[in-house]
Amino acid sequence: MSRALLLKEWREHRGSWLLLNLLFGILLLLMLVTEEHHAEKGSPFELLRVPTLLLCSVGALFAAHRLVVREYGQRTQLFLAALPLSRTRILVTKLVLGVAVLLLPLALSLLVLWSRAREHEEVSARFVLLLALRAGTPVLLGWSFFALAGLLGRYRNPLYIFLVIAAFAADHLTELDLSKTGPFALLGADFAFERHRIPWDDLFPCWALTAAVGALCFGLVLYRDGTLAELFSQRMSHREKVFIACVMVGLFTVISMMDEAKKRQPFALHEAEKAGVKESAVQVASGVGFPREQARRMAERLAEDLLALSDYLGLERLPAVAVLPIRELDADVFQRAKLEKADGVVVRANLAAPDFDPRAFEAFLFREVLIEASEGVVLREERQWLLDGFTTWWAHRDEEERLSMRAAVASREDFDSRGWLTTRERLGPCLSGALAARGVQVLHEQLGEQSFRAVMRRILAGPPGTGLWGLWNEPRLASLLRERGGSSEDELARLWREALRGDRETHPKELERLAGMRPALTLVAESAETFRLEHTLQTEEGREHPARYALLHHELKPFEHEVAPHELSRQDTVPSPGGARLPRGLARGDRWLFVVQVESETLGCPIRLLAERREIR
Repeated sequence: MSRALLLKEWREHRGSWLLLNLLFGILLLLMLVTEEHHAEKGSPFELLRVPTLLLCSVGALFAAHRLVVREYGQRTQLFLAALPLSRTRILVTKLVLGVAVLLLPLALSLLVLWSRAREHEEVSARFVLLLALRAGTPVLLGWSFFALAGLLGRYRNPLYIFLVIAAFAADHLTELDLSKTGPFALLGADFAFERHRIPWDDLFPCWALTAAVGALCFGLVLYRDGTLAELFSQRMSHREKVFIACVMVGLFTVISMMDEAKKRQPFALHEAEKAGVKESAVQVASGVGFPREQARRMAERLAEDLLALSDYLGLERLPAVAVLPIRELDADVFQRAKLEKADGVVVRANLAAPDFDPRAFEAFLFREVLIEASEGVVLREERQWLLDGFTTWWAHRDEEERLSMRAAVASREDFDSRGWLTTRERLGPCLSGALAARGVQVLHEQLGEQSFRAVMRRILAGPPGTGLWGLWNEPRLASLLRERGGSSEDELARLWREALRGDRETHPKELERLAGMRPALTLVAESAETFRLEHTLQTEEGREHPARYALLHHELKPFEHEVAPHELSRQDTVPSPGGARLPRGLARGDRWLFVVQVESETLGCPIRLLAERREIR
């Protein structure tokens, strides 16, 4: 490095760098002012992701333009080459200066958030260093990439376009999930919460890629005394423009052809009863206790209902549907199978069980069909309550009284539709579906049939696509409500809660029965590292005792979000004063989901009295 060169860069770019720091200072101030609105994120360090993303993209692009592109574009590198300074020293100075410019606002943001977080929780220095590693690595990678792109001169814009095409191809033609690799994984869902594990599997590839890109930078600057980088800085000729345009068009053509070839065939279930629906088919297999005649009737009924659903929502196509009977599942538990070499919706259920509920199964099936038809877009949490509510409402259109009773029980505690996954876990799929269906009914009454149908088509049947482009262009419920009647989500939430209050006043008996039940979970240490779980269900005097209750349990993987009902193991227990014990040991540090539920013949579905995620300690 050279002090004279540093002074030259400071005089030339100080205004731009001061502006950059001012903008990030304003951003940090805005984040701190609106910190209460982000409290549901769980940690103030979640806010660090915003400046990190900006610095590794826009900030790195800005720094590269000032330090590299502008230098070669205005030919001032010829003046530097005439000075008694080596090209290696010049490049090292620019790279280190860019790192300092980008990491300074990141370090200040981290320190400010650390000071704020220490007021509410204990934050170790190890955790702060881990955050610095996870945030600083993408910034270094972004800076090295944009510095290399700047040295490529006239080819940097074709490089950007090529990378966008490559990302598009990787998303559509392969099973690669970019959000779980490299710098995207470092800034993933566990960014602000992982305090112990160092993600070496993601850090090492990023560091290796940063080193490789840096080596390419030195290669371009030092090759033949820098003449290659100087040639790249010149304007692109007409012939080069035509050649690059042809290459890009060819790439698009090849990717389109590969995308067409990649489309998988619909799933075909041999020796099953079939019923056609549009260009697809519903296939139902027979089995023990479920003869072919019942399979044929179910296939015809499901095909009729799916046709009505597709016409209502305006679905242009439906996936192939296959239903398999399986006796190992509980009657109220349904499972979707994963397909590797075919497309479609394959579900399994205990169709022969005496207490099998066809309406609940249809709601589950309709939900999976909409998920498949939208390529998973409807699973975004802010619209999941609409997905659950619409499919439950559609399957129970002629059972409004039962939906009202279930909604009364489901709303005995308050809920937040924006955190619907938490609500689903607390209530279970049956009651949460009824709760959401009540909101859908209120929305239907508020908008009227025509407007409601149009809104459901926009939200559930016409997703704009996957990825960032789809997320940017997808319709939001708030904007659709304004378009259709000038209402708002707050007004909808108020009417929804009023309807639920009316349901609770209409059906008080089940609520009174539940009010006297008190489930309890107790961890008892058996050694320094192992525990046992004791559980009981107590009932107040004078209240009706349930004949039995069930403890559902599942060991959680790191950062596991929603747990499917079929993944829960079950222990049926008769209530007793001494309680019962989970027949397996628990290790310190493991995380478990425990659910206590009772069956309700009146509602026709289980009622979860407790749903708790607990770390064993």
